[in-house]
Formats: sequence, structure tokens, C-alpha cells
Amino acid sequence: MGYETYIGRRYLFSRRRDRSISLITWISIVGIALGVIALIVSTSVMNGFRTNLQDAVTGALPHITVFSWSAGISDYEKLQGELSKIPDVVAVAPYVYKQAMLTGGRKPKGVLLRGIDPEREPNVTRIASFLREEIYGPIPETQEAQAVLSRRILRRLDHPDARSAKLRDGIILGAALAQQMEVSVGDTVQVVSSDQRMTPIGDVPRVKKLEVVGIFESGISGYDEVLAFADYRLVRKIFGMKARVSGIGIRVEDPESAPEVAQTIQAQIQNHFVSNWADENKSLFQVMKLEKIGLFLILTLIIVVAAFNIISSLVMLVVEKSREIAILKSLGATDGGIRRIFMFQGTVIGLIGTLSGVGLGLAICWVLKTYDLIEIPAGVYPGGNRIPVLIDWMDVALTTGCSFLICFLVTLYPSTKAARLNPVDPLRYE
Repeated sequence: MGYETYIGRRYLFSRRRDRSISLITWISIVGIALGVIALIVSTSVMNGFRTNLQDAVTGALPHITVFSWSAGISDYEKLQGELSKIPDVVAVAPYVYKQAMLTGGRKPKGVLLRGIDPEREPNVTRIASFLREEIYGPIPETQEAQAVLSRRILRRLDHPDARSAKLRDGIILGAALAQQMEVSVGDTVQVVSSDQRMTPIGDVPRVKKLEVVGIFESGISGYDEVLAFADYRLVRKIFGMKARVSGIGIRVEDPESAPEVAQTIQAQIQNHFVSNWADENKSLFQVMKLEKIGLFLILTLIIVVAAFNIISSLVMLVVEKSREIAILKSLGATDGGIRRIFMFQGTVIGLIGTLSGVGLGLAICWVLKTYDLIEIPAGVYPGGNRIPVLIDWMDVALTTGCSFLICFLVTLYPSTKAARLNPVDPLRYE
């Protein structure tokens, strides 16, 4: 240990220091720690929210869709076989998309009616994990219980099974949609299609009575407010589509690779359009990324402000220790040695504040992730009623590095001021 470190420790932890300098030092440490805590907690919550949102988006709808803007796809069975052979494609399923009006509750609502295959759809999307029997009701405690519930609801949705059992055809409503219409499982709603049929009294819209058999709760309000699900064979009958479907949904091994797989599919299938979840939600995730960057920069200012207190503390210390600095220079201490004494002190102050902030920030994240201290109302965001927390160790490392770098840089001015001190002036009247 050189004399710079030894003297720096003596200056930093000396009981004879001016109390005002000690107070400023502690304010610096607390301020830096608070800034680091705010950065770690806020970025972890934003990471958790982004991950939950991405999981909900990639779970509620297919990773890739192949569709036609015209009357639909007629040879969809053959097309499904071709798509299944493409590398990275895990599962495929047909779907029908139609706009319709739902009546039966107190408030009629316009909906996007998505016709699905109850057997194939769970292989393409995670619809099974979003199904409930009550609007914002309790979530099954185990995956097995959720699987049993979803199988029962999807079996009830099956159009041929309903026909053979002489039951009314079923429909699944988004949680927010059902809440706005004031209907629940077991109630009857009417689907009014935009297509019309000829009658003796003229053209009238097609109307079909359906029983609400389940609730769809993804946590994304844009989905839960407008989506309704029914058997695609039933939807085709209601809208007179005969043997056509709107498109084919595709699930890939890795959702992040969906854009590349979509390009491969588009190259092989020229007469249909191909889209993927990343492109469809590109603006949303770009906004979230910009928000995270902006939040990081704003909260970094807390550390910068706290770091300026280090300058004040060290400048006051230089003034207090000017006589001792002069003696050290008289004994042969170099400007570099004097500079390192005060840089050591500022660096230690920054290190204590940074490491304290990292420890407390990670502890707060663990508490938020483990306990329901702050309960979020149902339907506000995907992932349940607990604040989402996902610690990204790269973010933690970046926060730690930025904090330490800021604290190191602010020591340059006071340490240089101490190094340039003329030893003659403090000792002139001694």
C-alpha cells in the first residue's frame, strides 16, 4: 500500500474532520445510492413489463400469419402441409377473421370474431393459458388445473361436438368485452354478421345465437376489448365463406426468429401475404425501448447531482488540509501523488454509494417479485396483479459502471486543484 492510499484513508475516515465535510460526504453517498436504486428498480420493472407484454402478444396470436386480402384461402389444407415442412415451423392452424356485432347484453359491441380450430389452435398460440370461467376471476393455481379448464372450454367450443350433443354453439369473449357487455359464462349473445341473406321481406343480416362458454384474459386491453373466439367452421357458416379460411397461423421454435422465418415463407409462397408479430407490433416495442433509454438518462441525473457533492466535499477537504499538503510536497510528494490521494477518497465515496445502491436495489426487486406489496387491478397489464420484475444483469452492470465512472470523473477537478497547490503559500506564516 503506497502512501497515497494510506493518507487517503486517514483523511477519509479521520474523526477530526470538519463535521460539515463529513455531512456532505454522507449526503453524496446516500444520493448516489438512491440514484442507483432508482435505476435498477425502474429498469427491472420495465424489463418485466416488456417481457410480459411480449409473452402475451406472442401467446395470444400466432407468431406468423399467412393470409389473403381477397376472398380467403381455399386450398388451405394443402398449404398447411407445405408450411409444416419449413424448418423452425412447429405447428400450423387455420383461422377466420371477421368483423361482427354482438348483442345480448346491455351494450351491443363491435368485435373481431376469430374463428379457430379448437384442436389445433392450442399448438399455435397459448390461448389455453388465457382461458377463464369468470371475468377477471381467480387464476388456477397449477398448470394442470389450467390445462383441464382450457380443455373443457375448447371442447365446448367445438362446433361438430355441439351439433351432435344438441347444444347451442359456443363463443369465447375477451374479458374486457364481456365486462362492457355485462354478460358472463352461460349467457346467450347474438352474432350479427355484415353479410346479408335474401328473404321474402328483402336483404337482412345473418344472425346467430351463441352461448358464452369461456372468457379470454390476455391482459392486453387492445385484445381483451375486441376479440371473440368461435369454431372456424361455425364462423364460415355464419358469413357464408363455404370451404375458405382467412389465413393460417404459424408457431415457430423461437419467437425472436419469426421475421427471418416469415421471409423464408414469403419467398416460397408468392400468391399470399405473410406477416409476423414483430413487424405488427414494431412501433409499440420501439416506444418502450425509447422510454427505457429516456428513463435511464433522467435517473442518471440523480447520480450526477449527488456526485457534485463529492466535488464540494473534496474541495473543502483540500482547503482544510492545505497545510498538510504543503508539508507533504516539502517532503518530496509529487503532484501525481497528491492527486491520487484525493482521487482515492472520491473513488471510495462513489464505490460505497454505488455498491450500497446495487445491493438495496436488488433487494427491493426481490421483495417486489416475491410479495404482493403493490396490487395492480386486474386487466391493467399482462402477467397478473403483481408488479413485473425482471433483473437484467447487463442493465445492472451498466448502471454500476456509469455510476462509478461519474464518481471517478468528478474527482479530477478537486484532485488537480490539490496537486497544483503552491506549498509556499500555506507555510508562509508558520
